[in-house]
Amino acid sequence: PNLNVLKEYKKREEEFMKRAKDLEETTTARDAQTQLYEGLRKQRLDEFMAGFSSISLKLKEMYQMITLGGNAGLELVDSMDPFSEGINFSVMPPKKSWKNISNLSGGEKVRSAL
Repeated sequence: PNLNVLKEYKKREEEFMKRAKDLEETTTARDAQTQLYEGLRKQRLDEFMAGFSSISLKLKEMYQMITLGGNAGLELVDSMDPFSEGINFSVMPPKKSWKNISNLSGGEKVRSAL
């Protein structure tokens, strides 16, 4: 029998095992980074939503105080992904219907901006 063939086989087998181990380590590292990334995304969303709710509540209170009876609110354009589309600011001046801020008169815009 040709002993060089056995040596070549052993050499290739060792190389294969080394590469398989490298693949396993790389896959484990990738999975850990993916898990970290998803955790940070969730934390970002949770903190954003907490801040958004707080700001929305304070905005409503302040607008009612400034206009003596109006109403205001913030709403997410895309509630499933709040970072992709933005926020709408809608107001209801006293004795009027709900309007997007861009559809208000100049004076109403100034009051809303306060």
